[in-house]
Formats: sequence, C-alpha cells, structure tokens
Amino acid sequence: MLGTLFNTAAVALGSTIGLLFRRHITSANQTQILTVFGLFTIALSIDMMSKMASPIDVFIALIIGSVLGQTLSLHSRLSAFTSKLNIGTGFIKASVLFCVGGLTIIGCMEEGLSSNYRLLYIKGIMDLISSVFLAAALGRGVLFSALVVLIFQGSLSFLFFSIGSSIPADLIIDLTATGGILLLALGLDLSNIKKFNIIDLLPTLVILPIINLLHSLIKLSINGFGI
Repeated sequence: MLGTLFNTAAVALGSTIGLLFRRHITSANQTQILTVFGLFTIALSIDMMSKMASPIDVFIALIIGSVLGQTLSLHSRLSAFTSKLNIGTGFIKASVLFCVGGLTIIGCMEEGLSSNYRLLYIKGIMDLISSVFLAAALGRGVLFSALVVLIFQGSLSFLFFSIGSSIPADLIIDLTATGGILLLALGLDLSNIKKFNIIDLLPTLVILPIINLLHSLIKLSINGFGI
C-alpha cells in the first residue's frame, strides 16, 4: 500500500498547491491548461490502445458497459452529488484521469503481487505535477479526487494481492486498452472537442472481465469437442 499512499499524498499536495495559486491564473490560462491536458491525455490513450489481445471482447464490453452506465444514470447521479458538495466537475475528470491509466493497472499489479512500488512512485510524481495545474484550472474537486485514488488503487492492489496470479495476461492487456479508450473520451472532453458522460463508461471495466471469462469458457468448450 505504500505506493498507493504515496500517490494519494502526491495528488493531495499538488492540488493544494494548485488551489493556492489559482487566483493568479486567468480564465484564458485555465482554458489553455485544460486544452493541453486534453491533448496530452489523447496522446497517452493512443499508446494504451495500441495493443489489444481481444478487440471483440473490448468492443462488446464497451457497448454493454456504456448502456448499463447510461441506464443507471451514473454520470448524472454523481454530477448531482458533487454539485451538492460544491466540488464541481473537477472531481469527476481528475478521478478518471488519475485512476484509469495504464500505470494504475500495472502499478497496482506490481504492488499487489511483489510489493514493488516503483511504478506507483513514478505515477505519483506525474500526478503531483498534473494535479497542480488541474486544480488551478478545475478547482477543489481535484483535491477530493485524492480519496478516489486511495480507495480505487488500494482496492485494486488488494485484488491483485489476493487473486492477481490467476488473472490472465490477455485480460490485463485488454483492461489497459479499455482504460486508453476511456482516457481518449476524457481527452476529447478536456479539449472541448466532444463532451462525454465519462462515468457512464466506467462499468465497461467491470463487464470486460466477465466477457473475457465467457470467451475463455467458449474456447475451452470448442476445444473439448475437438472443433
């Protein structure tokens, strides 16, 4: 958990610094910062999406996951909740940015399986820098996203610690690619190119392991019948 704790502290520290300097940053500067973050996020997403073990699994999971998220109105409900707390859209966007990247999955896997915190330390430093500028542009919601980092990465590390060795390598590859697709949507949103209800897409990350398992069982059945 040391890597996750470091990452959480880094986001909290960076956000605090960004909030302290926010008053000195003009509205035009804030818009420019978000555009740059959007473009950088798109670049990261392209690299993450470059490898897929089973594109059809990812495709099906995206369809089912997005429909499920929309049906449950996840984005609308979370947006209403954050509005009541007066922490705005910065909470949602920062949480997605900090939690669905490839470094999150691989870093938590290394932390859970071998207590190797190297990648999460690197991610923490990157998030420290990112949170400074994001908080300056999006407000205090970015600070509260540190709690999401703690809960999400902590849970993911514990999951890998518990059953990590049994998680198929192809599933990890596809989860990383799916995270890249979600980051692409976030990047387009931050750049104000196309608005997405990002939270409605998150069930995809839960649906994908189920699709992967069903796909594997179908393959075993076919092989068992000698087809």
